[in-house]
Amino acid sequence: MKSLKVFMCIAAVSLLCSCGGTKEVVADKVKVQNDECIELAQQKPEVRAWGEATNFSVSSAANYAELQARAKFARAISAKIKTAQEQSSSTYGKASTNMAEGAAVRDEASKLNEMNLSVAENVIKNAVVIKTSQYMMRDGSYQVYVCLEYRDGVAKLADEITKGVEQRVSDDDRMKMEYDFQKFRERVEEELRKGNNE
Repeated sequence: MKSLKVFMCIAAVSLLCSCGGTKEVVADKVKVQNDECIELAQQKPEVRAWGEATNFSVSSAANYAELQARAKFARAISAKIKTAQEQSSSTYGKASTNMAEGAAVRDEASKLNEMNLSVAENVIKNAVVIKTSQYMMRDGSYQVYVCLEYRDGVAKLADEITKGVEQRVSDDDRMKMEYDFQKFRERVEEELRKGNNE
């Protein structure tokens, strides 16, 4: 009985392995093509972003894809603002000597990051969807790609960012930071022109 089970297992494995004839590996890798929305966003990363979502409702997938594109764009702009602030010395440095001061320094950095993201989210409200790709999947769901663009260009985007930061910085903090908004604006534009490929 035991040998019959072993024989049946061996026979089943050999049948499964031999089904379909000989198989040949053609390549170790397969090139995956990007969607048009991704390629479009990569052409002008300083003013464009893309998003992707899958859902059984095509409108929900499109909404999620747009939200993802807006979130990516906001995070990228926020990072550019932070880099420009660091390069233009627009943030005032604090050092801590004990735990209480350390918590205050971390809190300041957190507030600055929140402000940067808030400015970025406000600025990208003016971004519009310039391309949408929709695919129906085998399981009946829809995969949607969206490309957003800030249409007014890099210079206007840098102006909007600078204006947003300037409005959110208190008078006291502005004096502490010795804010030179024109220099900051130039740094922001420079960072935006570098694109989001970092």
